[in-house]
Amino acid sequence: MIRALFNYNIKTNRVLFVSLVLVMTMYYSIMISMYDPDSIDAIQAMLDAFPQEMISALGFTNFGDTLLTFISGYIYGFLIFLFPMIFTIVTNHKLIASLVDKGSMISIVASPHSRLKIITTQLLTSILMISSFFILTTILSMVVAELMFPHELDISMYIKLNLYTIVLYLAISSIVFFASSIANDAKTSLSIGVGIPVSFLVIQMLSGIGDQFKWLENFTMYTLFDPQKMIDGESFVNIGIATLLLISMLCYGASIYYFNKRNLYI
Repeated sequence: MIRALFNYNIKTNRVLFVSLVLVMTMYYSIMISMYDPDSIDAIQAMLDAFPQEMISALGFTNFGDTLLTFISGYIYGFLIFLFPMIFTIVTNHKLIASLVDKGSMISIVASPHSRLKIITTQLLTSILMISSFFILTTILSMVVAELMFPHELDISMYIKLNLYTIVLYLAISSIVFFASSIANDAKTSLSIGVGIPVSFLVIQMLSGIGDQFKWLENFTMYTLFDPQKMIDGESFVNIGIATLLLISMLCYGASIYYFNKRNLYI
């Protein structure tokens, strides 16, 4: 790892990192404060008043009867794809494509460090920042839950759920990182890096509208992420995690290979 480059990456992304961690913590706090076992039926009845296609598309289908399932139903159905995805896309774009677009990458490549060391530093930064984002929001949300509802949250399962989320976002991050690695300009990087994850999300939402669109779930990797199945202890989760990790390794590996081969002097 090139320490100076790593420090530069952290400095460049720290404002966005802190801002979105605080925003996510705020959302967690609001959702947790709404928890009341006696009112869950009332919340479900309120949601039933909306078109079921919309509710299913947003993933607000199962709030269960515990604090864990309540958080899972509210946050991990749809909201988990908003701010973390923004952070993932922007961060990975800045790591390579933005530097190439500005011409800064030429200076970095001209340094005594090998291309392999440069791309490895950027890759490790990507993994560490995504993981740190979820580790921090997990800790903060657990603190909030414990302060508001002592001993109500299943800590062990909640940590597993968030590790599952990290694996999902490593797969998303690897796709955006690969887009950043192959792009010669910012526009191409963002077109691919935004287009693929968002397209998967749209397809996932459409697949939840009704049985006639159920088959669409076969065309999005977000189908591999099912918090409720993890809470229920289904073996499907193991397959999902293994597949998401495979996607991560393939995309990150392809990023290293292509970066080492590409011409950065045009």
